[in-house]
Amino acid sequence: MDFQFEDVPTAQEILLHNYFHMLAISFLYYDHILTFGDEVKHIWKRAKIQSSYWFFLNRYLAFFGNISVTVLGFTSLDASSCLKYNTYRQLLLIFNQVLVCILLTLRIYALYGQSKRILGYMVGSGSVLVALSCYVLFGQKNAPNHLGSGCHVGIERTTAIRLAGAWEALFVYDSILFSLTLYKTWTARPRRRDRVHVTSIPLLTLILRDGAIYYAVMALANLINILTFYFAGPFMRGGLSTFSSSMSVTMMSRLMLNLHRSAPCAGILSNTTTQDTMAFDSATGTSEDLDNSVELDTLGTGDFHFVSPININHERSVDSGTGSSIMKRDEEDITHHMHIRW
Repeated sequence: MDFQFEDVPTAQEILLHNYFHMLAISFLYYDHILTFGDEVKHIWKRAKIQSSYWFFLNRYLAFFGNISVTVLGFTSLDASSCLKYNTYRQLLLIFNQVLVCILLTLRIYALYGQSKRILGYMVGSGSVLVALSCYVLFGQKNAPNHLGSGCHVGIERTTAIRLAGAWEALFVYDSILFSLTLYKTWTARPRRRDRVHVTSIPLLTLILRDGAIYYAVMALANLINILTFYFAGPFMRGGLSTFSSSMSVTMMSRLMLNLHRSAPCAGILSNTTTQDTMAFDSATGTSEDLDNSVELDTLGTGDFHFVSPININHERSVDSGTGSSIMKRDEEDITHHMHIRW
């Protein structure tokens, strides 16, 4: 890329912006490769349900959209075409983020037993935040540069602060969804140790784990991107928008794949439970799965096994004073066992 017509700080900002863009799409496509086998196994080869089409929309809108954004972003365009390109790029970012929010809303809606009250609360909150985003996005003033290659737009500070408001609204909505997930898990937790042989692992437990991981990764990327609007230079403001969007799409795809693995008939709209049991060898201190355990593949590429609390009954013979034998049961509680291999 030729920077002879630009000052060094501007050239450095543009170069850094390009590096972060390539890092973002590399992460997106690399994760697509890692999880494509699970996608074929749990979605392509099974009967298509509503959740399957939501998955395809989330996965492949970002997949093909970012290809076009990258190609055009490294192509010499005139001022008019550059303006249209940046409008297209911003619309793609908005569609991706709105789609992720819709999917998470559907997940929370199903998690709360399709409660109309919860749905109304989320739709109301989302509508207010969307209105706020539209307000802060109105009246942007951009100053395009004159590089011979690529299409980059410098953002004035006042405009950058307004743009940050849209991402802050997204951050707030993600926080609301995460809080609802935590509240549901807290209220649904066992009040006491149930003395039963098999304990159900609700899918809400799976949602808590994946939802927490999603939120941590996405929130961090989103927060850093918000900070660029306040502290970065004109050509680096919002420079992590693609990175934040790619993180959201990737985490959402992983979440949906886990749900299709555990609840293939419902996917993201499921509200059923998965049974999980294991046997425990007291002599060796090891455990052995007797039934299908919930297997999660979140940020790593290895195995993540979760085994719920269960009770193992042992029978022993006790000799009474009269010589007769009676059978007594000792229930031994085994806490949940987790095995992680990265």
